[in-house]
Amino acid sequence: MNPSCVMPMLSLVLLAACTAYRSKPISPEESAADFAQRRLDSPGVRKFLEEQKASRGAWNVDRLSLVAAYYHPDVALARAEADEMSAAIKTAEMRPNPVFTFGPQFAGNRVSPYTPWFIAGNVFIPIETAGKRSKRTQQAIAAAEAARWRVSSRAWAARSRVRAAMLELHGARENIRLLETEQKLHDEAIKKLTAQMEAGDVSPFELTQARLMLNRARLALQDAQRLAATGEAKLAAAVGVPLSAIRSVSLDFSSLQRLPDVSESSTRRHALTQRADLLSLLADYAAAESALKLEIAKQYPDLRIGPGFDYNQGQNRWQLGVSLDLPVNGNRGPIAQAEARRVTAEKRFLAQQNTIQGELDIALAAYRASRAKASTAALLAQEARAASDTTKRMVDAGQVSALELTRRQIEASNANVALMAANIEAQSAAGALEDAMQATLR
Repeated sequence: MNPSCVMPMLSLVLLAACTAYRSKPISPEESAADFAQRRLDSPGVRKFLEEQKASRGAWNVDRLSLVAAYYHPDVALARAEADEMSAAIKTAEMRPNPVFTFGPQFAGNRVSPYTPWFIAGNVFIPIETAGKRSKRTQQAIAAAEAARWRVSSRAWAARSRVRAAMLELHGARENIRLLETEQKLHDEAIKKLTAQMEAGDVSPFELTQARLMLNRARLALQDAQRLAATGEAKLAAAVGVPLSAIRSVSLDFSSLQRLPDVSESSTRRHALTQRADLLSLLADYAAAESALKLEIAKQYPDLRIGPGFDYNQGQNRWQLGVSLDLPVNGNRGPIAQAEARRVTAEKRFLAQQNTIQGELDIALAAYRASRAKASTAALLAQEARAASDTTKRMVDAGQVSALELTRRQIEASNANVALMAANIEAQSAAGALEDAMQATLR
């Protein structure tokens, strides 16, 4: 063997196994421009919605939540972390690389018919024992599963933000509609009161009270208009798109007008066994168990087999060596740490389950109470409408004045505003219950 050929051959082998580095700089200007160009009908969004079987339909909470899962940076970060943990599986599955040593020597003062070079080469092949590689792979698989469940948990958090923003926008728009009607009624009442005051039929105090009620309605209307303006911006931020993307589509609020019945037993079962964050902690516990198995397996030393070659004074000599670590300490320290980490993972899971119990109890109580309040508000609004209809018939019969009808209509309008507020409160409680379950109410 020619010593001058060994290093070039080794270099070729190493270069063939290398991966080239690719630069990927971050440009704030480009990322800002990309955000400004986001649309709800972009090709990437359309493809994603097709995969989720939601390519068609109204832009309601569910469909916008899927867009949030596609665009929102929190979900994108969780997805990148999950990809990172999945890549760790490949690392865990890899076998240890063999080690090659090459130590040529030169004897310049030696008089010999043979070459003055002394060539010695060894290859050390590590052999893992006790199934360490499979246990390491199981740990990486469990960690990757936990990361995938965290993606689902982040996606649900994005949906929760979308629903809250949609509910705020829906409530503001409905209040604008109701308060505009109420303001017109107050204007009409003031005109009639002014005419009656000039005729001496009512006192200035009644007119002043009517104007105060009109001012309150105007302030409430301006507040609703402010919430509508900020609600669009909140919805755009929740979805992860610019405001122009939200304004370019027609929003569907129909899913925010239902208050379905819930079964406490099925709700509790789902929340305590199927929540994504809970399943993520369960996968973390499985990873901790695999880590403990791996540390226990490390009590058994790995082998290193070292076949070698030596060329000396014209002789080709082959060698075979075996080495291993002596398990003097029994790997007791890392085993104890792994056991403690498993206990921590268990307690973290139980603590989260206990937290969910409390969240669920509060959410169920609030949902029941708010539904009852909404039912009462609906009954009062119905009574106010009935009183207004009765007054109208009396006005037509000439039994009461037209001002009384306007007053009854104002009362009915106030009842409708109260009903809308009660419905929004109940829908907010429904959202809190859905968050406690991490599932939609059907």
